[in-house]
Amino acid sequence: MLPKLALTREGSTELFVPAESLRAKDPKTFPAFFNPAARVNRDVSVAVARATRPATFLDALAGTGARGVRIAKEASESAKVTLVEFNATSLAIARKNAKRNGVYSRCEMVHEESNAYLHSRFGRLERFEAVDVDPFGTPAPYMQGALTAADDGALVSITATDTATLCGVYPTVALRRYGARVVKSEFAHEAAIRVLLGFCARVGGVVDIGVEPVAAHSTLHYLRVYFRVARGAAKSDRALGNVGHVASCVACHRVTVTADPIKACAECGGKARCIGPQWVGNLVDEKLVAEAAKDCSRQGWTGAAGALGALEGVDAFPPFGYSMEAITSREGVSSVRFQSVVELLRSSGRSAMRQPFGSSGLKTDAPYSEVLSSVRQSARG
Repeated sequence: MLPKLALTREGSTELFVPAESLRAKDPKTFPAFFNPAARVNRDVSVAVARATRPATFLDALAGTGARGVRIAKEASESAKVTLVEFNATSLAIARKNAKRNGVYSRCEMVHEESNAYLHSRFGRLERFEAVDVDPFGTPAPYMQGALTAADDGALVSITATDTATLCGVYPTVALRRYGARVVKSEFAHEAAIRVLLGFCARVGGVVDIGVEPVAAHSTLHYLRVYFRVARGAAKSDRALGNVGHVASCVACHRVTVTADPIKACAECGGKARCIGPQWVGNLVDEKLVAEAAKDCSRQGWTGAAGALGALEGVDAFPPFGYSMEAITSREGVSSVRFQSVVELLRSSGRSAMRQPFGSSGLKTDAPYSEVLSSVRQSARG
């Protein structure tokens, strides 16, 4: 028996969802789950699918079908969407949603455990041009299945809601789940995204699959990464060439990218705190992201447009950032105007921008000493 349902709307799609989920702060997972707070997540998915136009899309943890049905309704008039869900009640609601929006003929509903279904694609011809994995908590158990279910050149999208673990709050858990050493840092959310991508690249290496990042964002309680699959040992090796470590010195706060973890800062000899293995290469397909961001703006999806638009130019900078809050706290000065520091750095010939993965973060090609100088100058007014 279905729970009491309410009708809500995202984009041009009408969705039946558990009525309680629209009122509750933390929607219940049983008997069926829908999270209205993940609207930005789904908006970005639709915009990216519009930009890439996959002929086949796999929603591997479909829930009540919000993402999969939206892809079928809004992204393409011909795409075939497979929705996999183990919860029979959720799948029944997904069917109802597909029928409501006139896309049921293009939606295959699969009542199966998601990981079993993903792995059933291994070695088969029936792979997908887009694969989405959006689980509760860590996506780590689904990663190899997601990669093997994706066709060559396919776009894979992954959500991680164990953000605290990836950001260094639980380093033992991060080591167990992702095989990475993670510590708290001034650029925790970017490091978390890069650790997740590094994990994807290393899992891909097991099955000769490389990854090519397309986009990433950190929104509310979750992280989201998009990457293309590149099949072949050589492509996997090339991807693994973008996996390294980022070390920050506890004494002079110098941050460096290294191939292997280091214990001491090369600048002052202070203790170095390393995060990795992590992805240290580019994160963004500029053309695709610009197209998707423009689409979101046209639709009035401000959250999604902001998440994608903030990525512009990020690959021009090293794979880390600096926290203005942390610097001003160490300096014992009142908060400084962010844009003032950016302008001072730019006037000295450096590049600088707001960190797209954190509210007070700074991305720059300047060394820490110059960032500190600009903060001090700004504080003096």
